[in-house]
Amino acid sequence: MADRELARLIAQVQQGNVDLEAATLGTLLDRWLEHRESLGRSPTTMREYHRLAEKVVRPELGHIRLSKLTARHLDQLYTKLSGRGLKPASVRRVHALLHAALHQGRKWKMVLANVAEDATPPPLHHREVQAPDPAEVRAIVMEAEKAEPAVACLLLLAALSGARRGELCALRWSDLEESTGVIRIARSVYETMGGGWGEKPTKTHQQRSVSLDAFGLEVLRRHRAAADSLADQLGLEIPADAFMFSRSPVGSEPLRPDFVTRAMIRAAKAAGVSTHLHALRHFSATQLIAGGQDVRTVAGRLGHADPSMTLRVYSHALPERDREAAALLGRSLAPKELHST
Repeated sequence: MADRELARLIAQVQQGNVDLEAATLGTLLDRWLEHRESLGRSPTTMREYHRLAEKVVRPELGHIRLSKLTARHLDQLYTKLSGRGLKPASVRRVHALLHAALHQGRKWKMVLANVAEDATPPPLHHREVQAPDPAEVRAIVMEAEKAEPAVACLLLLAALSGARRGELCALRWSDLEESTGVIRIARSVYETMGGGWGEKPTKTHQQRSVSLDAFGLEVLRRHRAAADSLADQLGLEIPADAFMFSRSPVGSEPLRPDFVTRAMIRAAKAAGVSTHLHALRHFSATQLIAGGQDVRTVAGRLGHADPSMTLRVYSHALPERDREAAALLGRSLAPKELHST
């Protein structure tokens, strides 16, 4: 139905049957959101689009006619949002939405130009990612263990694998190949508007395999033994494809990503560590790079499609490796008498 209505609108615009003088930014946002949904965009992405459109853009600019909309309107919005305390990255997400909607509006001939191209969102200043150290991660996991052992296991696996929270929630026991010590990351759990959940492909739409060492495998074995014990007490059996992290005794549904985030916040606070769930992903990456692993290997474990992204985000972890490289080159060329000094 939405697709037919969208096709009708586009045809009317192209035939000159739509009053472009009366069309507002709100009108364009409605059509653009329908269009993006018809393209099969991620439910999580669409939920964020709708949130930004309804809560941020529409109340301020939705009533403005497209024929009157200027870059100054957008800049005034960005200034207002910044004044409310929104971080530059958050304001730039609003800008990205407006830019995409107006770009499509120009294709549909609803606007003559994309005024977002002349707008000036706040600049982004690169900030070094902050990751907890090993002692802090251990303290957080210990606090989580006191409240809910399954969450503690998930947090530890987050630090060992570098996987995203939705990917961890989506893990099933069938994704673990115990003989090789490999977990397969192929899906991600997301939360729906009504409080439910669904599954989607990973962020890059590619699955990957991540190796675990003996410690990581032992942690998962103990977690499985505890789950089996509870199921036995209840006279139940855990299916082969049950969710690895679940509040159901048979793993019929996953832990929700937002629940895991809140559990991490509580555990970190109890441990006296100022951090967040995504920082465990940073921990995994920085530890690997500092330990001498090449960036391509690290990118593969994190699920980055392009290793250059890994370099950009974790470049702060490379200086130590650079100093070691300098020492290696120096040793290869320095006179022998200097080698012992």
